Amino acid sequence: MAYHFRLETVLTYRRNLEEQAQLRLAGEQMILDNHFRRLGELEESRIRIADELEERKKQRMTFPRFRFYQNLFENNEREAKRRNSMIESQRQIVETARQELEERIRDRKIMENVRTRDYENFQKESLRQEHNESDELALLRYGRV
Repeated sequence: MAYHFRLETVLTYRRNLEEQAQLRLAGEQMILDNHFRRLGELEESRIRIADELEERKKQRMTFPRFRFYQNLFENNEREAKRRNSMIESQRQIVETARQELEERIRDRKIMENVRTRDYENFQKESLRQEHNESDELALLRYGRV
């Protein structure tokens, strides 16, 4: 008699949900990493603009050119603030996805524990049946004592 877990489809379903949650978390984390990378690029751009402005200040510079650099700084600063707010919202999304994954893992582990207990009960029952059968065979072979 082979073992069959009657809730195997539920366990498979929970494994699939866990896998989907892992993929969602990985995707959201990748988006967050891209925001951080872009923020780093903005910081490098700001440094480069500042260096270029200092170089230009050493030479003669017109007001429109100075205003151009000022606008670049302002745009860079606005973009950095926008990127920081996007990072904060994305962190919340990542945390939500992480909590969802933890819940899915917990659900799967519960089902695996149920399966393990069910298998142990199956083994005990099989052993008990074997023992009863061997007792009956011994009684038939040697008669009652």
